[in-house]
Parts: sequence; structure tokens; C-alpha cells
Amino acid sequence: MEEIFWLHPNHPLTIEAIQNILRQRVTVQYALAPIDNSNPTSFKPVDDAITPFDLLAFAIGLGPEVPAEITRLMLLLVADFFTKNPLATSPLIISRLVEFYQFEILPQVFSQGLYASPTAHLLMPVFGAGKVYFQNYLLKAADVHDIFSWPPVSWPENLPASLVQTSFLGLSGLIYCFLQFKKIFDYSQALFPLKDSLTNTESLFSTQIEQLETQLNEALAYPQNQPRHASGLAFQVEKLLATFGDHIAERFSKPVFEELTAYSLNENIRVFPKHLQTLIESLSRENFIIYEDSFHSNSSSATNLTKQLGIQPYVLLRNLEQIMALATILQAFTVNINPETNLNSLPRLLATYRNQVIDVLKEAVFAELIQKTILFLYASVSRN
Repeated sequence: MEEIFWLHPNHPLTIEAIQNILRQRVTVQYALAPIDNSNPTSFKPVDDAITPFDLLAFAIGLGPEVPAEITRLMLLLVADFFTKNPLATSPLIISRLVEFYQFEILPQVFSQGLYASPTAHLLMPVFGAGKVYFQNYLLKAADVHDIFSWPPVSWPENLPASLVQTSFLGLSGLIYCFLQFKKIFDYSQALFPLKDSLTNTESLFSTQIEQLETQLNEALAYPQNQPRHASGLAFQVEKLLATFGDHIAERFSKPVFEELTAYSLNENIRVFPKHLQTLIESLSRENFIIYEDSFHSNSSSATNLTKQLGIQPYVLLRNLEQIMALATILQAFTVNINPETNLNSLPRLLATYRNQVIDVLKEAVFAELIQKTILFLYASVSRN
């Protein structure tokens, strides 16, 4: 029997529930009937309200677009928000958000702008305005509604003011990066033999993961209060990613790769262990620089149009993924595996994060890593 997560005020959306939804172990659905028989027209008017025009005034996002995986998670959080803050039109809004999620119709959301800009851009397509990505094409939201023959959703007279006071982009980015880090951490346990691991350090990471999950669940339960500690959660996640990258770099800090044997990634790419070791250290330093530069306790994204809202942890996560991809290759050296061995054939790497590591190695991004390797190689050579 298919497992279903029903969006409902009395059914909290948790980190565990989101993890199961993203892994497609559970299907998310919304319907009034399976939970109760409430009449959607009997909802009380919103006391602290804004008009749709107030929301649309925030639709001035600019700069890089939000990664698709974070935008998709935002759809879930906004749908859950409307279950906790019911309006007469909530069933239609929630149903359309869930349909967007299920059919991978992703609103065009920008990572820079005012605090509520991402939320405004996310909601506009629900009502037929703005643009969406569908099957890798950027289309008008109204045209996608026509493709699916969906009836139009009318703007409600009022919206909860907390809608523009909640950083759905920031919270979605934190949750996505946290869940990906859990995969990375699980993978590291399989990658490194127990006798080689730093037991005390890894125990500390386990404790931090448990504490962060509790805090993120609290933020999910009361998203309207989330801005009070959003910055603190962001810095915790960022520091966790940066510190773990440093932990991996420390794992390979000893000069154990003095041999000149090159490792074949494929028929065209051969790399030397010491070069990858240098690159891991450089990427680790880069993560700490990003983390430290982002710590401005008095800054406010509400008045800074150039700040990337909630994307900072995502940048650190991508760096950490590259660090782990390179660590995978280096670990192959430490266990005396034939340099010509294909990474795909190593049975001990069949762990949670393995496929993602292989994807990183196969992506065009790896060409940039090789380019950085060459730059760091030349930088490390003493001049005559």
C-alpha cells in the first residue's frame, strides 16, 4: 500500500517527513475529506493581513536563480504554511502547490532581492502570473495552466502577514543542505575504515546533526517565528559544512602520497594523488572563507538587494560535495587499489552518497576542478 503524507494543520511537517518525501518513499497529498469534513468557506478572516498587491510589490527578485531542488522544497513549505494559516481559498492554493511539486513545475525564483521576494515569485504562478520551468523550458505560468487544463485560482482578498515575514527560501535551503550533509556523513562512515576515522570528532558531528534536526523541526512547526533564529540556524549549518570539509582535509593532511603513480579517472584524465590532496586543502580553506565572510550579525537581507537570500549554505554544500568526490579517489590510493580500477566497480563504495559522488566526477564541473588543480600546482612550484 502506498504511503501518503497528508498536509494538515494537525499533521506536522518534520525533517524526517521531508526526507521520506524527497526520497519518494512517501507521496505528499492534500485533500480535506480524508482528515476532516471542515467547510473551507467557514474559515475566520485573517486578523493580521496583507493584500495580494502587497505581496506582488515584493516581486522584484534579481540575480542568480534559486537551484531547482530548493525551489521544489519551497513548494512543500509554502503549501504546509497555508494548512497552518487557513483561508477560504486555501484548499485550491495548496492543491495547486502540490500539483506543481508532483509534476515538477518550478516557479522562477531569484536568489537576490527583498526578504519576501522569493515567496512572491513562488506564489505568482499559482495564480497564473510569472514564469515557471516545465520539462526544462521556461514558460509563462498561464500557458502551463492551459496545458493541464487547470481551472484558474483566484487571488484571496487577504493573505496572512506572516507570509512575507517568513523566509521560505532560507528555511528550504537549510533543510536541503542539512539532509544532503546527513548523506555525506553516512557516506564518510562507509568510505573510511573505522580504525582510520577520528572517533571523537565524528561523534561530535553526530551530536550536532541531532541538535540541528530538533531546531529545524521547531522552525518548521512555527515558520512565522523563524526569522528570529534563522541567522543562527544558517550559521550552524554553514559552520557544520565548513568544519566537516576541514575534517576531511585533515584526514589527508599527512604526506602519504609521495609516489608518482597517476590515477586514471577515464581514458582521458589521469591525476596525481598529491595534486588532489592540495586541491582538497584549497577547497576546504575556500569553504571557511565563505563561512567567515558571511558572518555579519548586524546585516539585514531585507534592505540589501545584492545579498543572496539563503543560498550561502548551498554554495558550501557544493564545495563539500567536490571535496568528498576527491577524497573518494584519494581513499582508493590509501587501500592499495590498482590505479587503473574504475571507481564504479568498488563494492565498498555502495553507500548512500556513492551515486552522488560519481555524478560529481562525471559532471562538466569536474573540468573546473582539474583546472583549479593545475592552477594550484603551478602556484605551489617555487620559482627559479
